Amino acid sequence: MTRVREIGAGEAFVGRLASPSTLRQAVVEKLRDAIISADIAPGTLLRETALARNLGVSATPVREALGELASEGLIEIEAHRLKRVAPIDFPATLDLFRVQTELWRLGYVWGLSKVGVEQIRLLEAAIGRYRAALDAADFPAIIGAGHDFHTVFISASANSELLRSTLDRRSLIARFILLHGRSTLSLKGLRHHEAMLAAFRRGDTADLLARLDQLSARLIVMAQHAPGQSVRPTPLRPVN
Repeated sequence: MTRVREIGAGEAFVGRLASPSTLRQAVVEKLRDAIISADIAPGTLLRETALARNLGVSATPVREALGELASEGLIEIEAHRLKRVAPIDFPATLDLFRVQTELWRLGYVWGLSKVGVEQIRLLEAAIGRYRAALDAADFPAIIGAGHDFHTVFISASANSELLRSTLDRRSLIARFILLHGRSTLSLKGLRHHEAMLAAFRRGDTADLLARLDQLSARLIVMAQHAPGQSVRPTPLRPVN
């Protein structure tokens, strides 16, 4: 059974927001980052008033942010409108990976022929961010760079429903990798993405898709071999 904890008054959470251009989006990003990194652990109960106080904002942007994060699967809204960080459900994660990896492959197949000079620049930039994040041991940034790389091909498909269906679950996938697949965030992973770009450049679609399939299979294996229980909450750390 997962032990849950509540964020109460006085806990160091995310600090004060410094004049964000969009307050609601700033709150979304702060909360999302804290949940993905498990600074707010799976199963944690959330109170809008306490979050708003700790963020230095009103309850409205917090309420809106929690609604957006619920649509991404990071927040569960229970009876009596109780909100908590979604526990990691390993069978559901396996189902998620099986569906998402098929969608990614479809995005590649539909998008490959439409990738041009600008998209190649974006792929190179994503690999550059991956390399820099690896050097800095910034694991969330490594995950983000990898996602950005694949999103270039999916976006090139020009299918808005496919893009939405993959982007909506990026946060859930990132959290799982960060908590249960950190060993994959390595130089080997960087080299794999570099090899994918090289395969695309030389027009070797079969090799590119084979390498994508290898990444997909690795995710599925991680979910299959993860423990059959939710992650226990851990103490909050300040997020600067």
